[in-house]
Amino acid sequence: MHDENYRVLTGVNKRPIDLTLAQATKLTAKENGHQARVPSFSEYLKTADQLHQKLLIEVKTTKYDSPDMLERFNKLYSATIIKHHHLIHSLDYNAVSTLKKLNPKLTVYYIQPYNFSYPNSVADGFSMEYSTLNDDFVIQAHLNNKPVFTWDMDEEDSIMRMLYYGVDGLITDDVQLARSVSKDYMNKTNYADQVLNFVAFNFS
Repeated sequence: MHDENYRVLTGVNKRPIDLTLAQATKLTAKENGHQARVPSFSEYLKTADQLHQKLLIEVKTTKYDSPDMLERFNKLYSATIIKHHHLIHSLDYNAVSTLKKLNPKLTVYYIQPYNFSYPNSVADGFSMEYSTLNDDFVIQAHLNNKPVFTWDMDEEDSIMRMLYYGVDGLITDDVQLARSVSKDYMNKTNYADQVLNFVAFNFS
């Protein structure tokens, strides 16, 4: 679950730890005029694989986790995650390093909320909040063959700036806008214009 409580989506004021899986999957989530039963991760992953939909799976850790949570996750899901080329990322660097030790074939990114410095990391790539991301970080990551995803920009200017920086993925609530801006960037902007716009974004 993204949230630490089911209340916002289901109206039930319970944390995931408070309910069994059977109880949780009986809840109905509602958002933006849509509603559906809360699925287990196993169901969600199976459906994604059937639809050939690649996932970026966030592993969220809490103080309530079982000590062997990552080992169990690896045992249950690594084979299909690798087979279908899903990606994993986590804000918890211990989770990143542990998963890479458990299964080096997993592709695991490290989530960084701020751009303090380029880390010497076992992660295969990075997910960074866009407001502090700059072209230097992207260049250094690419020199080490590590992709960079960025989140959570929902305005045309911020999306375009990330594209000029050369990021490898956009994490956004407004997928249609991101697609439109990306298509315009790829189809209509020549190299000279990219350089001029890059300078304008960075030095204006």
